[in-house]
Amino acid sequence: MLFFLIVLFPIMALSKVFIISNYPLPKNNIEKVINEDNYLDIVEVIKHIEGIKDVSIKKEGEDTYIYIERYPILKKVIIKGNLSLWKDTIMSRLGLYKGMPVKDISKESIQERLKKLYRDEGFLDVKVAVTFETSQDGYIYLYISIEEGDIYFTGGGIYEGATFKSDKLSRAIQIVKGRVAKESQFEEKVFALQDFYMDEGYLDSFVYFKGIRKERTKGPFFSVLFPVDDSIEKKPTRIVGSLLEGFSNLFRHPVGTFKAISGRGHIAYPIFNIIEGNRYSINFEGAVFFSHEQLLNISGLKEKGVDIFSLEEAKENIESAYRKKGFFDVNVSYKAMGNSVFFYIKEGQRYTAFLEDTEFPYDEDKISSILEERLNRLKEEGYTLAEGSFSLNLDKEKKEAYVKLVINKGKRQILRKILYQGDDKKLAKIFRQYNDILPAIYDTHIIEKLNLDIKKYLQEMGYMEGDFDTNVSIDESVDSVYYTYTYTVSKGPRYRLGQDIYYGYLHTSPKELAYMTVKDEFYSEKDTDRTINNFISSDLFSGVKIDTFLDRGAKKVHRLIQLAEDKRGIYDISLGYNTQEKVVLDTFLGWKNLLGIGLNTNFRYRRTGKRELYSLDISDNFLFTRKLWLRTSLFNNYEEHLNYTLTSKGISSSVGYRITDNTSVGITLSRTTNSALGEVVDLYKYGVFLLREYKDNLFSPKRVHYDSITLSRAVGDREYTKFELSTFYLIPLRRGINLSFKVAGGYVGKSAPVFDRFFLGGLRDLRGYSFESVGQPSGGRYYTFGRLELEFPIKSPLVVIAFADVGNVGDKLSHAIRNPKKDVGASVGIKTPVGPIRFDVAFPLERDIPKRLRLYLSVGYYY
Repeated sequence: MLFFLIVLFPIMALSKVFIISNYPLPKNNIEKVINEDNYLDIVEVIKHIEGIKDVSIKKEGEDTYIYIERYPILKKVIIKGNLSLWKDTIMSRLGLYKGMPVKDISKESIQERLKKLYRDEGFLDVKVAVTFETSQDGYIYLYISIEEGDIYFTGGGIYEGATFKSDKLSRAIQIVKGRVAKESQFEEKVFALQDFYMDEGYLDSFVYFKGIRKERTKGPFFSVLFPVDDSIEKKPTRIVGSLLEGFSNLFRHPVGTFKAISGRGHIAYPIFNIIEGNRYSINFEGAVFFSHEQLLNISGLKEKGVDIFSLEEAKENIESAYRKKGFFDVNVSYKAMGNSVFFYIKEGQRYTAFLEDTEFPYDEDKISSILEERLNRLKEEGYTLAEGSFSLNLDKEKKEAYVKLVINKGKRQILRKILYQGDDKKLAKIFRQYNDILPAIYDTHIIEKLNLDIKKYLQEMGYMEGDFDTNVSIDESVDSVYYTYTYTVSKGPRYRLGQDIYYGYLHTSPKELAYMTVKDEFYSEKDTDRTINNFISSDLFSGVKIDTFLDRGAKKVHRLIQLAEDKRGIYDISLGYNTQEKVVLDTFLGWKNLLGIGLNTNFRYRRTGKRELYSLDISDNFLFTRKLWLRTSLFNNYEEHLNYTLTSKGISSSVGYRITDNTSVGITLSRTTNSALGEVVDLYKYGVFLLREYKDNLFSPKRVHYDSITLSRAVGDREYTKFELSTFYLIPLRRGINLSFKVAGGYVGKSAPVFDRFFLGGLRDLRGYSFESVGQPSGGRYYTFGRLELEFPIKSPLVVIAFADVGNVGDKLSHAIRNPKKDVGASVGIKTPVGPIRFDVAFPLERDIPKRLRLYLSVGYYY
């Protein structure tokens, strides 16, 4: 009987609804939103929470009790003995992750799946022990103990009942000595072995996988360093692959490999049991047009074996195949003598086909192709109901076939207009977009897509009961049929936004969750999408899922927001040595969601033989409201430039206000001490910015817009103003072609130190020039820059990119505009969700500099 750990949650002072659960539930706000009026709807929401097994309701007098049974949650997995496989690999293959509800997983299933995983990696003697511990609060601790045993390598194949030599069969099914013995691959070889016997004429044969024989090597087994079969004599290029495979054995399994070459290793032999049956000799006498292999496949004997019925069917199949190729006088007979079958084929003369003004050797496939091409052409012209066939008239004396295409094209089907009866401006815009492409050839996909767009709009705007009726009027002319659709849209009541139910958060405060949640009086799908985007961009959560539920009585939409918080802390430390900086100590400490209010902190510290560097970064994407964000950094940095080095120490801070989801305005403040070219400069800076960044998809964007305007004023040891403008667009064109361009420029006052002046050259801008080479030696007060790229797909995921850069630096705007530096280049890349991993080759177009190619390796798009 289920033991319930009862936790009573008083909803309000006079509440009569109580929640009881078998285990404590993850943090949620259910007790704050449920009441006597809505508990039936909220219960339906709870039933859809991942990890909830069952929910029931019980009334006792005027009180209502909601019983929630949740599955236990996987809290921790401890694996011991996994010397050859990473823990993450094991977890992934088992389908386990921390925080998952444990539903139908047993110790036995984990053991068997893990054994299979290891046996498929060559550890055929693996032993696995699994134990569970379930705590009182419903968390599972999983302990896995693994004894991997020795790695097995393939020693060859054993073929019981075979009359062929083992080497020939192993070569046929690619059993290679020296390869890691993988059980599942051995099992799959049975299909290749069956095909081999069929091809050899054993049409009644049967093959099955019996098991694996395991042995110790009786001497040095050098095949482990050079896994290869006899086919290497015909394909010597396999030597390279064999050497790489041997190196892989040595690298991944050094102990097992050394044991094998020293005579103490382990080898495995897959055992196949073969019932060969009779070997049939299928002969086709008189065949010229078709080859023996083609006729054997046409006959169907390989699939059905040999008997009186299959032979008769084979005869019919062969005759039919010949007639389709114009041998209308073909005659086929057969005779079975013991294990030999003889088909006697009298092909006769191939007929010549006459179709309109053309003649060609008769071929039914070619005629069908011509007919299909004619019909497709008519359908493209609007005759979408066109249908056809062909008739055949044979002149057996002349051996001629007269073909006539019989086509009924019907009338052109034209979608003339789509009318909307209503006053909703957004709906009217949808209809205008469709009417812009009309009149057009009638295509049901146009109507189907319009119907989906109407439904989508109604759902997105909260008209959950919205529907539409269509009326179709038809007009006919001599050659055409015209369709006019009239839509009457009934939006129905607009649903209000109901309760937001948060479930699964750990440390985040309810207020912080509210900041990220976009709410309005009425439900809209756009607000839900914006909410998901806010949760993800907060960098606090590893998973977010929002489901919606309709309360048709109250005309409301409730939202279930299930959250999985990311790991809060990360720590990394490394110690190294290089000849320039001597001993190097690097540390990183990251802590997310401080105090549960969304503050993220990163601390980096680097100590070398020459300097000490650090940075403490604090950020909050939702500062006390959904509109504000904060970035603050306390730092001591070191930068190497082409003709100077810069050491900066101080603090900087930016506060932004979101005008829209993608656009922010804000202020920047900083206090820094800077050292460059032997001069120390103390600066106070304050400024304003406008920032817009749009991506059509947060994880795999195809369209990106980025615009940035900054204006700052520096005071202190120097006084000057700085202004920069940058815009970047990535625009998808047709057929996978992408266009991207960037335009940027800037100005800085005369008193600006070298590290605040402008340089160009390198990966981010003028790629045909070396890093910061444009603007030497002291930089410029103005710069202009432009970039244009075209990305072409080759074969997924490969792309090629053609690009051109142009720009210059000067102490006057005219200098920065006149005589710009230019370069062109090309890239080869691999598409990824964040942009291509690309290799760039750039070439400067300036006459008076050395014509040197510049090479770059980069990831993504540079704004």
